[in-house]
Amino acid sequence: MIILNYNGASSLKQCLESIRFQSYSPLEIILVDNNSTDNSPDEAERLFPELRVIRNPKNLGFAEGNNVGIRSSSGDLVLLANNDVVLEPNAISSMTDNLHDGTGIVGGLICYSNGRKIWAYGGRFDLATGMHWHLLQGMNPQSSVQKRLEVDYVPGALLLVRRSILDQAGLLDPYFFLYGDDIDLALKAKRLGYSVIVASSALANHMVSQSVRKLEQQHELLGYYMMNRNMFYLYFVQLPIPLALTSTVFQVAFLIFEILIFRRQNSYIRVKITALAHALEDLDKAREARTRVKKIGQIRVRFGFRDLIHTARSRANSRKYYW
Repeated sequence: MIILNYNGASSLKQCLESIRFQSYSPLEIILVDNNSTDNSPDEAERLFPELRVIRNPKNLGFAEGNNVGIRSSSGDLVLLANNDVVLEPNAISSMTDNLHDGTGIVGGLICYSNGRKIWAYGGRFDLATGMHWHLLQGMNPQSSVQKRLEVDYVPGALLLVRRSILDQAGLLDPYFFLYGDDIDLALKAKRLGYSVIVASSALANHMVSQSVRKLEQQHELLGYYMMNRNMFYLYFVQLPIPLALTSTVFQVAFLIFEILIFRRQNSYIRVKITALAHALEDLDKAREARTRVKKIGQIRVRFGFRDLIHTARSRANSRKYYW
């Protein structure tokens, strides 16, 4: 099990305590610290001597930070967890129990930190528009939830993956400093013929975007920039060229929806256009990555227009934004 940490003093102890009391004990627990300045890795090492702590000399971001831990681990299964996730006692055992033959990645039912509303039960990714969204977001976790559901991706906040997938498809793409890595990994698993599922019995609470908020104290709208830049990059790595183009155009046009419905400031327009420009500058990197993923296998094209329209209407009516 790998926990990635960046200045997680406010949440890390709670996260590690929830892991300590799991009914299924991970073979190894590795804390990878991305050059924190709040003494959180030292405190974690003192309170949880069973931890193996790896200290990166700089903040490597989500993907490469986790890669450091993956390279240092040895199990057949790799569990990634954010430092602001608190697991229910049976969460890990539920995830391993649902890793059936043909299943490559398993996620859980993740609620916001107060446990009153769902943050994500997996997610959908529409290949024609490039839109992605967490399923059941904002719903009551006590409502009827399908016990096991095939999804397009599992959020990287809590994700169990077979090591064999990482061996065949490669580790997480370091380009994804923040966001997009989980969708990229799921698409690779699907290219290999595996399904991606979520299990409602694997429960966890999530103090959403704790590390991102800390970074945005220094860089305004960094999360919004990274999300857009990385998705533009992902389109040209993973999608057939016609769909990469339609997704790019749709994402730029989506600015109108953001401005009219969510009253985005002009700074969001500037940031999204900058993100697109930077992704286009990195097309050589995208082409190299595209060559690698095409060798893994073919991507099965599935469109989610109906789900997308339903989600868009819901977000427009509530004026709450999260894709």
